[in-house]
Amino acid sequence: MAYLDRFPNWSEILKPPEKVQGETMAGLIEAIAKERSINRLKAHDVRRAFLLLLGGLALVLIEGVTLAVVEVAH
Repeated sequence: MAYLDRFPNWSEILKPPEKVQGETMAGLIEAIAKERSINRLKAHDVRRAFLLLLGGLALVLIEGVTLAVVEVAH
């Protein structure tokens, strides 16, 4: 955003269009690369949370079966 804020300045207006386009593309590519890295970490965290949820549900199921067996045995 700091780069975009410089656009109305004469120093940016007088630059050759190719240079401005190149700088803009470089900034966009860098931002996309950072976002992809962050999204990869988020996806990993979601997978881990899902596996933990499944593990918790399995434990609740095991506890329910155990309590049912104990009640039937008495």
